[in-house]
Amino acid sequence: MAAYTNLLLIAALCVGTVHSLTCYTCTSQSSNTNCMTATNCSASETSCMTSVVSGGIGSLTAATITKTCSSACVATGTNIVIFSSSVTCCSTNLCNTSGASSIKSTSTILAAALGAILVLLRSSFL
Repeated sequence: MAAYTNLLLIAALCVGTVHSLTCYTCTSQSSNTNCMTATNCSASETSCMTSVVSGGIGSLTAATITKTCSSACVATGTNIVIFSSSVTCCSTNLCNTSGASSIKSTSTILAAALGAILVLLRSSFL
């Protein structure tokens, strides 16, 4: 009986030592290098979330990066002529390393949109 009680106690202690997820976190940073603070998430937070909002016209662009622990992360993406936002989710330790890929694609999209607008304006004057 004592062996059974000891086994039950050991099993209970092992269940209590579940490791929580670790994510990089930051709030409204303009550079990904400022978003490298590792944070232990709560037990209910099962995803790392990265949100990138950027916009601009021509060479004037700005971006804001926010990284958090999340209990309900939904990946999204929006690209409008001068504005872009994306939310990415992942579920392994320190998986939300980079937010830069969204910024790079946004600059290309912004440049293409500006070029299309200029072509349309030029053709309307001819």
